[in-house]
Amino acid sequence: MKKFRKARCPHCGNKLTLLRAWAIKTQGEYKCPKCGGYSNIELDPAVHFFAIGAIVLSGLIYLVWMISVKMLSLASIFFIMLPYFIFYLLCFFLVRLRKPAVRRKQPPAGRPQQPSPQRQTQKIYDRRDRRF
Repeated sequence: MKKFRKARCPHCGNKLTLLRAWAIKTQGEYKCPKCGGYSNIELDPAVHFFAIGAIVLSGLIYLVWMISVKMLSLASIFFIMLPYFIFYLLCFFLVRLRKPAVRRKQPPAGRPQQPSPQRQTQKIYDRRDRRF
């Protein structure tokens, strides 16, 4: 089960604790305390399948319980919520850290690049010299 593993820093390989992985999963960036490297935080794509599975399984449990017993009790609510609790525990192992992609900065399209102030000053002096 290669999908279920602790999150690791992509720079130094330092493993995060399960509670730390759960705490950072909603943030966008992580700074490793060991090496100081920055990483992007992502969730494994399997999270979506587990979420849908938990919803479907919970609905099936509710359907079977209502057909057989026809009454909700505290035990039935516990069994209906059990797939969500399992999904919650699986999410600890589905946090991934990736190195950020470095993009080259390109000038905006459709707008000419402005000359530097030094270049503009040079043009003024050039025009002045041509008059004499």
